[in-house]
Amino acid sequence: MKARIGFIGSGWRAHCYMRVVKEFRHRMEVSGILVHSTGSAEQMKLEYPGKVERNLEKFIEMGHDFVMVLVPKEEVLGYIEELMKKGIPVLSETPPGNGVEELEQCYNLKKKYNAKIQVTEQCFLRPYYQAVLTLIKEGRLGNVNNMFMGMLHDYHAMSVMRKVLGVGFENCTIDARDYFFPVHYHCGREGLHGESAGNLVNDHRKRADVVFESGKVGFYDFSDEQYFNYFRTRHLNVRGELGEICDYDTAFLNENGLPSLGKIQRDERGQYENLEGCTLRSLFNNGRTIYVNPYWKEDVRLNDDEIAMACILDGMKKYVDGDEEIYPLEEALQDTYLHLTLDTSIKEGRPLVTTTRIWAK
Repeated sequence: MKARIGFIGSGWRAHCYMRVVKEFRHRMEVSGILVHSTGSAEQMKLEYPGKVERNLEKFIEMGHDFVMVLVPKEEVLGYIEELMKKGIPVLSETPPGNGVEELEQCYNLKKKYNAKIQVTEQCFLRPYYQAVLTLIKEGRLGNVNNMFMGMLHDYHAMSVMRKVLGVGFENCTIDARDYFFPVHYHCGREGLHGESAGNLVNDHRKRADVVFESGKVGFYDFSDEQYFNYFRTRHLNVRGELGEICDYDTAFLNENGLPSLGKIQRDERGQYENLEGCTLRSLFNNGRTIYVNPYWKEDVRLNDDEIAMACILDGMKKYVDGDEEIYPLEEALQDTYLHLTLDTSIKEGRPLVTTTRIWAK
């Protein structure tokens, strides 16, 4: 039985997930799309005839195993509540509310309706982060006590930071500042356009020390241009008592007590005359496999982010069918809360201390 996935929204993020659903057309499908503008509706009808609606009630009647709410944060909570009232499981956009007050409202709605809801935070499920978390769980680094996060922004960064440091719902002190630096703009969501030099933008860079109650520290550093700009690279550094991960380099003690220096490397099909297809199969370190793409045997072509998105979709379907959550609402609320506190620290120009919110009690 195919998973029937409804979509509210037709923007960039929605199209990303729809592409993943198409790759798995043998076991999941777009069951309906709710859009508001006439232009978007006409465009989507060309690709999904008979599945586009502009009326919420009619959209709900189309029948969905769960619905993805992929709209701006100012609108997301209203749709979440309407779906909960109908008993429809929700896979919400990040963040699931606009501000701390709405985050608390979202949690209260889950309790009120005994609703099934998760959030589309897939970054920690990308192959690289899964490999990093595997090395940590194996104890290769010993007790991890600090890390530098320069690969992801806002709540995405907080999600990986909390998992890497293993701090759960600990409170923390966040001291943040921001800066602006000019850089040439040559690539974005629209792709690489290679315009000549002179197309400068003011790159917004945020830096923060996130000090948790246990003494563990996350150093946050990210700028708007880092995802797409070829002159603004991304970096991760994780340090423990027995070892370190720096981007794709690893260093820790081996079984003989000697330093073991290696790299996190990709086992990628379709390269150098390999004719097995085109997809990531695994990641390995020092000759050991530390991550296996769960979809490498299926006839699909996915980039790393799409692998993570597929994991979220599969995880949501399993959750609807009675399994455990893959990314619980409470985790999403905490990650967003830390991100909002970071931004408030910048705005107010002072360190801020988080407090235990209702979802963390």
